Formats: sequence, structure tokens, C-alpha cells
Amino acid sequence: MGRKQKHSKEVKLLAIKQYQEGIKTTLELMKELDVSDAALRAWIKKYETLGENAFDDKPKNRSYDKMFKLKVIMAYLNGEGSYLELATKYDISSKTVLQHWVSKYNRDIEIKDYNPKGYVYMAKSRKVSYEEKLEIINWTIENDHQYKLAAEKFDTSYAQVFNWVKKFKQDGKEGLIDNRGKRKEIEDLSELGKLKREVELLRRKNERLEMEAEVKKKFQEIEGRDLLTKSGKKPNIKR
Repeated sequence: MGRKQKHSKEVKLLAIKQYQEGIKTTLELMKELDVSDAALRAWIKKYETLGENAFDDKPKNRSYDKMFKLKVIMAYLNGEGSYLELATKYDISSKTVLQHWVSKYNRDIEIKDYNPKGYVYMAKSRKVSYEEKLEIINWTIENDHQYKLAAEKFDTSYAQVFNWVKKFKQDGKEGLIDNRGKRKEIEDLSELGKLKREVELLRRKNERLEMEAEVKKKFQEIEGRDLLTKSGKKPNIKR
């Protein structure tokens, strides 16, 4: 089953028509549809190259073999078109996919056949900072929710990227904060929880007071022995 599109074919065609006829600007359409300028211009380019069929639902995720990838990479390196133009011409899901292939080729990383069950699906999760999560989420959303590509780019697992984006869409930035192991705020506790918290605080306070009293007592004993020593008297040691 293919990736579910955020906007239907009809919505994309209407947006393109409104832009071409001057009814709405790209800025108005970006705000109304919650898409980036790059995404909107990609729709327009696809439509101009392939017509309405450019937005037909694909029956399954595209599979690109090694020879196809190298063909398109060479086309780009030979100046036959931009990332967007070539992605549109060869019906590649997004220009970012092609950018990724070219980047790997330029870094002498072997170009392989597409594997829909690649290592990113089985990769171990890694701990990342809040700021890095936001960077990964923003990149994934900006690049048409290419979870697998995002996992490869940022060296993490597919499941992590998918879950972060899902939490971000449901709860915003607050959904990304890891609250495991943190104490609940007092207003979030039940009445019983509040009482238990107060008892615990009192217990700790008593322990601290007892400790302070014990330390004071020991200090007084030591001070008393020092005074006796200075006066030449022997301290009264209990046996």
C-alpha cells in the first residue's frame, strides 16, 4: 500500500488552477493548505510536465533499482535538469530523494537497489536532544514525510522518526518532552497523591531536623571535651 497523501489530487489541482489563473498567490495557498513553498512549486512542476496523472495514487511504494538511480544521477551531474525537473521527469517521489542519491554518489557510498525492508526499519533507537528531534521532524514534514529517508539521513530508526512526527502533530512541541522519571507537578496530583506528597515532605524535614540535632549534640560534646582538656580535668566518660 502506498503512502497516504496529505492532500488529495482534487485539492492539488484546484490549488494549481487558482495559482495559474491569479486567483491566489503562492503565499495564500501555502498558508491555507499548510505546505511549504518547495512543495507547492513541486506540484506545479509535476502538473506542467505530466498533467493531471501526476497526482494519481500509486498502488505501492516506488521501487528504484541501482541502474535507474545511476541513470538519473548521471543526468543531474551532466546538467540535464535540476533536482525538481529530473524528479518530475522520472516520476521520483520528491527531489529530496534524488538529492540523497547524488549526495551518496559524491561521497563514494555505494548506490544500491531500493530495499523496502532496509536497515532503518530494524535499526536500534538512539537518544537525541529535544532540538535534534525538532530538526528531524521539520525536515521530514518539509520533505513529504519521507520517514525512511529521514531515518537514513539522521542515522536513526524509522520507528523513532514516525513516532516523533506523530506526537508533534498530536501535541505540538510539548509532545516531544520526555517526562519519564520526572515528578508530577502538584496541580496534576489527586487528593491522595497530594497527601502522600505532604507526608513525604514532612518525613524528610523531620529526618533533616533530627540529623541537625545529632550533629549539634556531637559538636557540643567535642567542644566540652576540649574545654576540659584545656582546664586540666579529665572528661567524664561513661562506661
